[in-house]
Amino acid sequence: MRKKEKIDVYFRMNNRYYLLFSVIQMKGNGVVDLKITEFYNGFVIETPDKSHEDGGLTEQEMDKANFIYNAEMSYHADGSFLRKNKDYSTPKYYNPYGEGVRWTPTDSIADFQPIMNIAIRRMEIYNKSISIIPEDTAKRKSHICLCDELFDLKGSYYLVLFIRNKSLPFCLCGNSQNYSNKIAELNNELDLCIFIQRHSFPHPSPYYSKYFKGWITPYAQNSINFCNKDSAKDEMMDKLGKTMFDPQFYAFLQMLNDGKYYYFSENKLKVIDEIDQFFHGFENRRSLPKPLFIRAVFQLLGNEVDSFNMLAPTEKDLLLTQIDTHIKQIIKNSNKPSN
Repeated sequence: MRKKEKIDVYFRMNNRYYLLFSVIQMKGNGVVDLKITEFYNGFVIETPDKSHEDGGLTEQEMDKANFIYNAEMSYHADGSFLRKNKDYSTPKYYNPYGEGVRWTPTDSIADFQPIMNIAIRRMEIYNKSISIIPEDTAKRKSHICLCDELFDLKGSYYLVLFIRNKSLPFCLCGNSQNYSNKIAELNNELDLCIFIQRHSFPHPSPYYSKYFKGWITPYAQNSINFCNKDSAKDEMMDKLGKTMFDPQFYAFLQMLNDGKYYYFSENKLKVIDEIDQFFHGFENRRSLPKPLFIRAVFQLLGNEVDSFNMLAPTEKDLLLTQIDTHIKQIIKNSNKPSN
């Protein structure tokens, strides 16, 4: 990203685009210094205490809360994290880890660095959307989280924004349960990345309301937080180490789609399940390594993936055998010496 370049991050749901946040690169010459702003509904509720896992706020907590309409979060090159409230004539700053405390300088990220997380407990809070994404310019671009079977109005999600050193394998893919992708290249060593997964949050607990003189259950609120300095990296590696950070899965995707983002729709996963069975016990006798064979099958099927899934098991196996035989013949012919 170049100095002052901005990326708007959206997710697509029902052919509408919903803004999650915007990221601005504040420095040039490859120095990573990020500002995150323009959060979805235009304001952030700031509470004096840590947010509840259930996202509920009591009347007393709402009385103490601040509604910030011009909020920013930043991760600076020296490793400092700041939250900025621009609603005042003189902006107010807050370091979530304590005054003067820094985490990892951006030029010292050896593997990955969590920045912030968003707990999406209620999708209906995202009530602002557009039907057409603005055209990219030299200073402003869009990143769209394309994962149509993931996002729905009844879903709840957990999102992590982080920086990844390019030496760390990171799988760019999506399905009905999660989405992982690169948002932008920050410099020659670092990428800005996003991970979103379906997540079940506890329901808000009822409390006694002095105003209503009875027990009520608060609405679940979405929350935006900096990541936990003491545990976020370990938690991410624990959950993603054998999936999105897995070297073998990364190598698989490199062969399947040249390392570019790949969407595993439910109908594609059904085909891949059939190919897994077709390969089982015969891995060394097939025409191609499995990811390349999957790639070839989808190229041949084109828009007929659903038609393949409707075939009887024996018909599917026969078709895969024919494809395998055809590929073997092509390889054999290509290896014949030319006259």
